[in-house]
Amino acid sequence: MLSAFRHVTRILLITGAFLTMAGTAHAEAPDAVTQTVTDHAGALGSRAAEVRGALDQLERAHGIRLYVVYVRDFSGWNATTWADQTAAFSNLGRNDPLLAVATVERRYAVSAADGFPLSNAQMAQVAGQDIVPALQNGDWAGAAIGAAQGYGAAVAGTPDTGSGSAWWLAGAGVLALTGGGVYLYARRRRVSTAAKDLDTRAGQALVHTDDAVKTSEQEVGFAVAQFGEEAAQPFAEALAYARGELDQAFRLRQRLDDEVREDAETRRAMLEEIVRRCAAANARLDAESEAFDKLRDLEKQAPQILAEVRQAHAELVPKVAEVRRVMAATAERFADSALTPVHDNPDEAANRLEFAGQTLAKAQASLAAGESGRAVAQVLAAQSAVDQARRLLEAVTRRADDVRQAAAGLKPALEAVAANLSAAKALAADAAYTADLAPQIAYAESTATQVAQDVVAGGIDPIALLRRAEEAQATLDRAMKGVRDKKARQDQARGLLGQAMLTARSEIAATKDFITTNRGAVGSTARTRLAEAERMLAEAGARAGAEPAAALAAAQRADQLAQEAGRAARGEVSAFGPRGGRGGDALMGAVLGGILIDGMLGGVPRGGGAGQGPGRRARTPGSFGGQATRGRRGSGGAF
Repeated sequence: MLSAFRHVTRILLITGAFLTMAGTAHAEAPDAVTQTVTDHAGALGSRAAEVRGALDQLERAHGIRLYVVYVRDFSGWNATTWADQTAAFSNLGRNDPLLAVATVERRYAVSAADGFPLSNAQMAQVAGQDIVPALQNGDWAGAAIGAAQGYGAAVAGTPDTGSGSAWWLAGAGVLALTGGGVYLYARRRRVSTAAKDLDTRAGQALVHTDDAVKTSEQEVGFAVAQFGEEAAQPFAEALAYARGELDQAFRLRQRLDDEVREDAETRRAMLEEIVRRCAAANARLDAESEAFDKLRDLEKQAPQILAEVRQAHAELVPKVAEVRRVMAATAERFADSALTPVHDNPDEAANRLEFAGQTLAKAQASLAAGESGRAVAQVLAAQSAVDQARRLLEAVTRRADDVRQAAAGLKPALEAVAANLSAAKALAADAAYTADLAPQIAYAESTATQVAQDVVAGGIDPIALLRRAEEAQATLDRAMKGVRDKKARQDQARGLLGQAMLTARSEIAATKDFITTNRGAVGSTARTRLAEAERMLAEAGARAGAEPAAALAAAQRADQLAQEAGRAARGEVSAFGPRGGRGGDALMGAVLGGILIDGMLGGVPRGGGAGQGPGRRARTPGSFGGQATRGRRGSGGAF
C-alpha cells in the first residue's frame, strides 16, 4: 500500500498523464455484470483472487453478495445513476449491493436495494472508513476488500475501526517526517472533496426527487381516473407538498448556477438546504406510499388494469400514423426546425408502445401462471409506457398548433414593430435622444425587415421568427423606457406579452415533455432550468394585469430558460450511449423513459418477489412514493 507521501508524489507526477488518458479512454456505459468482480480498467492485477476471496467470505458468512465493477470513467453519467442502472441491467436483488469505481475519473458509487439490511447511515460509515481511504490511496483491491469486511462487520453488529485505519497510522509517521506538508495538502483535498460530494449529492437529490414527483404525479392521475378525486385527495396533497419543496430546491440550484458567485459558506448552506428539501419531499411521498398501495391493491386489480391498459394501447397504436401525418403536413408548410423539439416523438411513442405490447403479453402469461407479484410489476411498466406514448403524441399535435398560431401572429407582430419604430424615430428626431436610440432602431429595423423577407420566402419557423420580432420590440421598448410615457410603455408591453407568453409556453411544454419521457438520461441542470422557466412563466401570468412590463420580462426569461433546458436535455440524451440511442430497441426506450423496474430485466430479483422482505416491498420506478420506496439506494462521489 502506498504511503501518504508516495501517494501525493504520484498524483503530482502523473496528473497530466491521467488527464490525457481521460480524454481518450474507452467509455463504459452501464451494462449487465455476471460475476462478482468485473475489472474493465485493469485495476486489480494480481490481487483479483484476493478480492474474490473477500467477497466469497462475505456471502458465506452473511448471505450478502457484493458486486464490484472497475471502469476508467462513467461515460459522462452521474456516478450513482451509472451504478443503479448497472444493478438494474444485472437484475441484482435485495442482498446484492454493487460498488462501482471509476479509476481515472476518480469517482465511485454504491448501489443497494431498498430492502438491503444496512441503513443509509451504516453504509455511509462503511464508505467513509473502509472504501474511500483505500480509493484515495489508489488501493483499488483494498477498497473492495474493505467494503466486504465493513459490510460484514456492520451486519454482525461488531465495531469496525475501518480498513483505512492502518493507512492513516502508517501515514502519520510520514507526515511527521515531511513537517506537516502532506497533512495540509490532504486536509485541503478533503475539504475540496467534501464540497464536490455535497454538490454531487444535491444534484442527485434533485434528479431522484424530480423522478419521484413525476412518477407519483402519473400514479395519482391513474388513481383519480380509477377511484375519483376524493379517494385520491390525500395523495394529491402529499404530491403538492413534495412539488412545493422540489420547486424551492430547484430555485436554490438556479441561484447557485447564476452569474453571482456565492462564498463557500453560503454555497454549502444552500446545497444542504437543497438536500433537506428533497429529503422532505421524498419523506412526504413515502409516508403515503403504503396507503396508496392499499388503495390500488394492485395484485387483486391486476387483471382489470391489464385489460384497461391493453385497450388504451390498442387505441394509441393507430394514432402514431395519424401524428406522423400531422408532422408531415406541418413540415410541408414550415421549416424543419419548427418541429425540432418533437421531431423524434412518433418514433419514441412507437418505441414505448412496442415495449408496452411486449410487457402486456408477459403480464398475461404471469397471471395465467399465478405469479401475481410479477404480473403487477409488468402491468405497471406497461401502464407507464402507454402513458408516455400518449404524452409524446399529444406533444406533436400541440406543437403543430403552436406553430400555426405563431404563424398567424407574425403579421400583427411585425405591424407592432413598425408602429414602435415610428415612435422611436419620432423620439430620435430630438438630438437629445438620437445617440441613445439610433443603434436600437437600426437593429429593430434590420430584424423586422429580415423577418418579413423570411415570411415572404416561405418555409419558415414561425415560433423562431415570432421570437425575433419580440426581441426587436423589446429592444426598442428598453431603449425608449426613459423617454416614454409610463402608460405607453405598459400598453406596449401588454401588446407584446401575448406573443412572449405563447413562445414561452410552447418551449416549456415541449421541453417538459422531452425531459419527462427521457428522464432516464437527463440530469439536474436541465431540470433546474425547466423548473425556473415554469416559475418565471407563472410569474408572468400573475403580473400580466397590473405589471405588464415586468410580466413581459418574466415571460422572455422563461422562454430563454426553457431553451437552455431543452439544449441541455437533448445533449444528455444524445450522450446517453449506444444502448440508449434514439430509435433504440423497446427495452432501452423504457430505460430512457425511466420505466426500468425490479424484475423486468430477466425476472424477479433473487432477494424475493413483489411484497417480500422485512416490512418492505419490491418497488418499481413506476409507483407512488419517494426515494425510500422506489427501488435502489445510492451514494458516492469523488475520492
